[in-house]
Amino acid sequence: MPLWPYFADVKIERMHYHAKSGVLSQVITTTMHCTTHADSPAHVFEGGMFTDEIPLEKYYGTESPCPFQEEVGEDHAEDLEKVRPKIEKGDIVMVNTGWHHKYADTVEYFCYSPGFTRRPDSGSSIKE
Repeated sequence: MPLWPYFADVKIERMHYHAKSGVLSQVITTTMHCTTHADSPAHVFEGGMFTDEIPLEKYYGTESPCPFQEEVGEDHAEDLEKVRPKIEKGDIVMVNTGWHHKYADTVEYFCYSPGFTRRPDSGSSIKE
């Protein structure tokens, strides 16, 4: 998997071998942003929850699939409002942006991926 350009590559070292030690063990060294993961709110804003503070129920629930392919820079708030069943507070929204088709060690993949932003007039809190 491509890493952020300034991250060190994943390193795997064998510490024990079956023939020598009777067991196989390895040390794996990697940065935290390698492969699929969930960022804790504390990682992206001051005062946010750490992983151990997030209730387990936040990791599962009703899924609301959003079947559109987002183009970079486009606003799809209206598409989210059309999702059925209707998206309710606390739902898990799955958005297929199609970005996985661009998977590569490229500036486009790392710097221009699609995403969402809050509207300035939304009044919602990032801590919600």
